[in-house]
Amino acid sequence: MLFSKHFTIGKRLWLASAFLILSYVLVLLGLDRAVSGYLSGLGMLGAVIAGAFYTLGATTPFAMVVVLELMKSGNAFMVAIFACGAATAVDCCLYYAVRETLIKNSRKLMGYMHKRFDRFRFAFPFAGFIVFGLPIPDEIGLALMEMTDINLYKLAAVVFCAKFTILLALWNWLGG
Repeated sequence: MLFSKHFTIGKRLWLASAFLILSYVLVLLGLDRAVSGYLSGLGMLGAVIAGAFYTLGATTPFAMVVVLELMKSGNAFMVAIFACGAATAVDCCLYYAVRETLIKNSRKLMGYMHKRFDRFRFAFPFAGFIVFGLPIPDEIGLALMEMTDINLYKLAAVVFCAKFTILLALWNWLGG
């Protein structure tokens, strides 16, 4: 979101893919356990710190793994609430900082998606909800949910619910 003025959505998707691969390498090296071990010593403050990094495009994949590690070591539900609360706060601050560019990009993308994929329009809101919980550029989520003229409270509610739902789904899928 922060680089929405400088990169096209295609380039940002490429960057998101590169950061996913980098995060995978960091996890293979065991860095996620080292970071989560340190953050778990901080209690819920560690969950807040990990959650703040869960929303920044470059750090989202790795932070997601760290939050899942923290969920193993503590009360999973509370860790998810604190991490998603911090992620939502950071996301809303970033949205506010680049609001005009985000709205312009989302409207343009929404028009493109309606031209190409209008027959799948019924699935757009669900797909947009999932996008907010994953390390994918937020314009895509905004466009899919047709949330181009929104206030921060509505955005905060959607982002928190999406990130919380995705974290709990991953947690359950991985065997919690």
